[in-house]
Amino acid sequence: MKRVALRARLFPIYQFFCKILYKIFGYLYLYHVELPVTQKCNLRCKHCVFMMPYFEKPVDFELDKTLKYMDRLFDSVDAIQIFRILGGEPFLYSNLKEVVQHAIDCPKVRTVEIVTNGTIIPKQDILETLQNPKLIIQISDYGELSRNRDSIKELCNQNGINCIVRGSDEKNWFDPGDLHFRGRNKNELRRQFRHCGEICRNLHDGKLYFCPRAAFGTKLGIPDVEGDYVDFTKERSRKEIRKEIYELNQRKYLVACNYCDEGTEDYVPIPVAEQLKTK
Repeated sequence: MKRVALRARLFPIYQFFCKILYKIFGYLYLYHVELPVTQKCNLRCKHCVFMMPYFEKPVDFELDKTLKYMDRLFDSVDAIQIFRILGGEPFLYSNLKEVVQHAIDCPKVRTVEIVTNGTIIPKQDILETLQNPKLIIQISDYGELSRNRDSIKELCNQNGINCIVRGSDEKNWFDPGDLHFRGRNKNELRRQFRHCGEICRNLHDGKLYFCPRAAFGTKLGIPDVEGDYVDFTKERSRKEIRKEIYELNQRKYLVACNYCDEGTEDYVPIPVAEQLKTK
């Protein structure tokens, strides 16, 4: 819970920092953006924050469209501190090499991360791309489920690839609840939003969402409301898109918050990577 409380304290500082940069210096900064490249995963985590087990027909996102939307984001901002590529399980994605290289090649991106569940050893043809000093492989250690964790770590060590292992004791899981409507009023939503403190944006299927709950929940029943995301599938001027990204970053609450328990007292710790029973 300490991590959650710390994030909540830092969130208003982050929003103020971004506001000063944009309003005074005309500089649009995003600390952290996540890009899911596939809905496919070889685990079935009951409380997956991206809700992957609940997509009946998981898909890979098209490479051409993915690169196009990445370019629109990169063109619109001045800096992204961390650009994180994940899934599903990203090493199941056949075009991962191209997406990773595209992110590495963008000078506005400071660090590129790939988050894996430690089950799939990277193929030989992607190793050279992964050796870039700008890139880090982050292994989420789910114990016995992450059966190739040590092999991936050793492969990275042998090939000069930056790699870190995040143990379950470092990365607690919490339950945001199901997708039913909570009925909170505006004041309750504002308080929830402050306590949530999410500073990670999600580029999903051509739209930049405030958080993964909003991104994937919209595909599973949360109302799709313009203003809760920046739509890169529609043509606008760069100036208009920059303004929309800034305004998204300064939101006080989202429609999606009323379909989530994060930032409330119902947001409680749960076992890491608990698996759903196989159908």
